[in-house]
Amino acid sequence: MNITRWFGAPGRRGFALAGAVLTLGLGTGAAAAAGVADAERDAAASALALRTATVRGALDTTFRQYADTVRAIVAAAATQPAAGLAPTVTRLVADPPPGAQQVVLIDADRAVLIQQSLDGSTPPARTHLEPEPALAAALDRSRDTGRPVAGPAHVLTTDRELPPAHRQQAFELVAPVHGGAFRGWVIVSVRAGDLLAESLRAAGVTGVTATLTSTGAEGTAREIARWPSGAPIGGAGATIDVALAGHTWQVLVHPVPGTLGEPAAATATLLGAATLSFLLAGTVLAAETRRHRVVARDAIRGQDRGHATELTDFAAAAGEHLLTPLHAIAGYHELLREETAPHLDEASRGFLERIGGNTRRLLGTVDELIAYASAKDAALKPEPVDTTTLALGVVAGRLDAIAGPRPGIAVGDLPPVLADAELLAGVLGRLVDNAARFVRPGAPARITIGAREHAPGWWRIEVTDRGIGVPDEHRARIFAPFHRAPSAYGYPGAGLGLAVCQGIVARHGGEIGVEPNPGGGSVFWFTVAATTAAPAPGPELLAADLA
Repeated sequence: MNITRWFGAPGRRGFALAGAVLTLGLGTGAAAAAGVADAERDAAASALALRTATVRGALDTTFRQYADTVRAIVAAAATQPAAGLAPTVTRLVADPPPGAQQVVLIDADRAVLIQQSLDGSTPPARTHLEPEPALAAALDRSRDTGRPVAGPAHVLTTDRELPPAHRQQAFELVAPVHGGAFRGWVIVSVRAGDLLAESLRAAGVTGVTATLTSTGAEGTAREIARWPSGAPIGGAGATIDVALAGHTWQVLVHPVPGTLGEPAAATATLLGAATLSFLLAGTVLAAETRRHRVVARDAIRGQDRGHATELTDFAAAAGEHLLTPLHAIAGYHELLREETAPHLDEASRGFLERIGGNTRRLLGTVDELIAYASAKDAALKPEPVDTTTLALGVVAGRLDAIAGPRPGIAVGDLPPVLADAELLAGVLGRLVDNAARFVRPGAPARITIGAREHAPGWWRIEVTDRGIGVPDEHRARIFAPFHRAPSAYGYPGAGLGLAVCQGIVARHGGEIGVEPNPGGGSVFWFTVAATTAAPAPGPELLAADLA
């Protein structure tokens, strides 16, 4: 067959070109739809991460309010006679935490000293507490350990006459009272559904369903509250853990279907590409091949620019909608603290400081969110890096920011590597921060930064600590966003730092992991490419810089 002659025939050549354009158009449309679907999934994941952080912040705030309220009532009960305690309790619970139903004070013989409603209801008055077995066990455990205890979920006695649809699961917070000797207990009853709804509504959470679950002694998790009540659960979600009074609850956060991005744009892109391909195939019967190749190439380039813009838009939106108002809140807090704090009472100054602390904590969370969203697509500027000088600079900066006792940090002789110096410093800084933060109370942090050969052409950088360690079952999951091992609760952080590190290391083609330190604690490590080129000279650090 004479192929040149076959394509040279005007009719057959037109059909051949139309078929080629149709194939190219459908293939490009499929690739474009896949790119749009990826962008939609990334945007939805980022939106879910942002809302999950808001849910965590709202519940952390509520649980701290409960802890502060119970602590204040226990302190009053331990120092004041029972006869004059009622006005003090009334003042302390004037602004009760979300979901609080009532507070009861009982003596060591379980005689009721004070019973005060916190939700406006009028529960039947009692002179002696006859606890059900689960509450009795919580009372005994609290007395024996000397610590607050959270009881198991159940329906409050006052709610059992309600229709089933209106009954909520609830739990009690039980704290022992000691004033030289054991005096009794403080019991706060909490409706879990009201706690979840009021906390998240006040924080402005939208677009997600939050499910509060609790794992019983038998190891089975069960749902005890959902917000919005009865809302459907859609798509992949995130899990966060929140702790109070020695008990840890799991919160499952899922997008509400249709709110955080559905793959409609990808389907529309594919259908549009198919329609356009057939239209173009009809027109190219009389068109030149070069023109259509230019059109296809421009379309592909447009998809690449759109994908990059998607990630940039997320970081910009987070900065515009979160960082700016949070910085304004922080500024007003500083102004109030300077101008009005001297004229406030101790309780009001405490509230003001709590506002400042929560604002700073949320600013840090937003910074980590933006870092996490951009880590896997950050532009790399690889160059030979003097890792020893870089690590010394990171350590010196961390030590300068510590007001109290400084951790002991030893930096070994580290090899030169090929990496983006700024991003590599971010990885080392986050690992050092974690090593200095997650230590047992009263124990000094001891950290060592070293290196060893991992494979030909690769080095393994290690940050070794003597901290609280990572349980075996959490080592593979600890680099997921928002995941925190149970031993980390009570320590500050949003659970994003290691996820940011993983994204940066992956951009460099390396790996990251954690192993137990034989002497106690953990060894966090990551791999990075070696280099034989000489790094540019950096600033010289003296021993005094690290003292």
